[in-house]
Amino acid sequence: MTMNIDDDQIEIIQEFVTESRDMIEQLEPQIIELGQDSDPETMNAIFRLFHSMKGSAGFLEFDHMTRVAHAAENLLDLIRNGEIDLVPDHVNLLCAACDFAKEALDSVESSYSDDDMVNAADIMAEQLHQAIEHAKGEDTAEEEAPAIDQTVEVGNNAELPQIEINDEMRQSFVTEGVELLQNAEQGLLAWGEKSDDPEPMADLFRNIHSFKGNCGFFGFAEMEKLAHQMETVLDRAKSGSPLASDNPADSLLAALDLLQNAVNDISEGRDGSVPDLEEHLAELQKLLPPMIGEILVEEGVEAEHVTAAVETQKKPVGEILIDQGKASPEQVNKALRKQQAVKSPGKKQTKSPASRAATVAKKQDIRVDLGKLDNLINLIGEMVIAENMLINNPDLKGLELENFTKAGQHMSKLVRELQEMAMTIRMIPVAGLFRRMIRLVHDISAKAGKKVDLVLSGEETEIDKTVIETITDPLVHLLRNSLDHGLEPPDERIAAGKDEKGTVTLSARHEEGEVWVTVKDDGRGLNREKILEKAISKGLIEGDGSDLSDKEIYNMIFMPGFSTAAQITDISGRGVGMDVVKKNLEKIKGKINVSSTPGQGSRIDLRIPLTLAIIDGMMVRVGDTTAILPTLSILEAFRPNADQITQTPDGDELARVRENFFQIIRLHEILEKEPDSRELADGILIVLEHQEDRFCLFVDEIVGQQQTVIKGLSEFIGNVAGVSGCTILGDGGVSLILDIGSLRESIEGKLTEQESAPEV
Repeated sequence: MTMNIDDDQIEIIQEFVTESRDMIEQLEPQIIELGQDSDPETMNAIFRLFHSMKGSAGFLEFDHMTRVAHAAENLLDLIRNGEIDLVPDHVNLLCAACDFAKEALDSVESSYSDDDMVNAADIMAEQLHQAIEHAKGEDTAEEEAPAIDQTVEVGNNAELPQIEINDEMRQSFVTEGVELLQNAEQGLLAWGEKSDDPEPMADLFRNIHSFKGNCGFFGFAEMEKLAHQMETVLDRAKSGSPLASDNPADSLLAALDLLQNAVNDISEGRDGSVPDLEEHLAELQKLLPPMIGEILVEEGVEAEHVTAAVETQKKPVGEILIDQGKASPEQVNKALRKQQAVKSPGKKQTKSPASRAATVAKKQDIRVDLGKLDNLINLIGEMVIAENMLINNPDLKGLELENFTKAGQHMSKLVRELQEMAMTIRMIPVAGLFRRMIRLVHDISAKAGKKVDLVLSGEETEIDKTVIETITDPLVHLLRNSLDHGLEPPDERIAAGKDEKGTVTLSARHEEGEVWVTVKDDGRGLNREKILEKAISKGLIEGDGSDLSDKEIYNMIFMPGFSTAAQITDISGRGVGMDVVKKNLEKIKGKINVSSTPGQGSRIDLRIPLTLAIIDGMMVRVGDTTAILPTLSILEAFRPNADQITQTPDGDELARVRENFFQIIRLHEILEKEPDSRELADGILIVLEHQEDRFCLFVDEIVGQQQTVIKGLSEFIGNVAGVSGCTILGDGGVSLILDIGSLRESIEGKLTEQESAPEV
């Protein structure tokens, strides 16, 4: 059931969910790495991530997430201290803890509570506790861990060895740290103007707490200590207890300046140390008068009575003790007078907001809803169309307008820069997606009893964020298929003369204006005969299939319900995965290439458009029809002489280009249009490149180059061979955008027909 919470709390929870999911993405690959190589640095990084998650969940009172993370943290602490040995079951348990956290985050996102996770948390925490007991050889159940005092937590964190911080992590810390400190500053200034106003306090405390957690995770111990002391002061103020100063915000602002300076140091590559830390900690400690309970103990009240009163406190401790007859009114009044006497009337000068802002690091980030970026891309696309319609307006044809031409060129330059900038904003590295697959491979290989080495390559390759979301499921299905069907069990691999551990490579690279994501394995390869047999039995092909190429047969694995698995497992076998791969790729105008060598393995390439919106294109004409070719695929264009043209006995036309012969495709045959002339010497040959293949396209005329906004063909038209989409021209007309890969495949299809034709 959804809780009644305000908008600010919702925003805090949503931020927690997003950050926690990012943490889990970091956790899972490191946990798998820990199982393969128990490196102290990896162990420490995992410990910090669970600790950070526990702290954030605890602050927001998501108790079930907190206790599971705490149990996992206890297990890791014993392992890293050498008290128990790491075993494979521990890795599986930690992975299960990540799965629990994912499910709990889904619950928190929908209901702003993790109450639905109580049973799952009980089971997960118990499994972790039992793992600890078993490893320590204890027969009795471990006593429930007492609540950990925050001061102890900070001390423990300070003793942890620091993780290796790369530039990207450092910049991430700086960016978020600046934002948190700026928010905290605004809260302190508001509190300083009206210290009895409770409104700013919750956000102020949260910002300092989050900053402290970040410092602890990255190992910036001095900054963490200072932030913790600030947090202690704020916690006392938040609870309504008096502070030993009329202007506590001033001292806290001074400490905030120190933290801001330390963040700036980190952004410049230094260690973020805080000069004279102990003095500043002592200054903040002066803001904390002794608690009433502490003074009462000094006055002779038994400590156990004070502790019991604090635990059940619903009104001031002094009143409770008087009601219980454990302290006299005189003792309580004397304690209150001592507490008030500690207050200092001194007042310090506070920096102005302007001078304070100068100490903040300059680089800042802002989170933007992806839908807004999508709208921006669409608007820029419409702007490109409007620009083409303006500059290529038929009403201006034949007019010499020098100033208009200059203005048009300047506008074109600005639109291009705007388009490039907008596209860059949406591009993110595939590293996050790839590293998610590490857990998948680990789980499937363990379930299938296979040994697998996953190799990641090209993680820095950037791709549109919406595309990453679309190809996540295809990658999962391809890896499942590769691990279950492709790779052999260890004994079968050894018998075939292979290493018992199979290799699956997941890579990404830029290729001809596309991003290629490749899944490759060194397994048994695709079985042409088995695929063909299955296709015939399902009535997918006519005849015996002997006229089909390997490529055509391999592509049958993407048909709905197609599977050659001898038995259905919980990994794969129902034939409902590979068709998802094809459908998702078609949504983004992507394509799939399949290649396989029996006994050596298979390779599947996902060809994804680099941009889904705008490309540079070359407009060509055939008869009264125009079409667009992607500029990146064009090598050169020329008008051929008769001696450059050769015809083979099979009727194929070849063009000789500097001692190389390239096959000719006539565009008018593809589009079924009447050209100006069918004589090659009367037209233009454009040399196109697709992957490593080159061929020539025959057209009547090259009209010109322009930026092209890709529009999908309507469902009524459906898929058209050799066409990837269409665009709107300057005169309002529509032109087709040609797909170079499909044109190349039309040559292969023609060759296959010739090879399979019966001899006369």
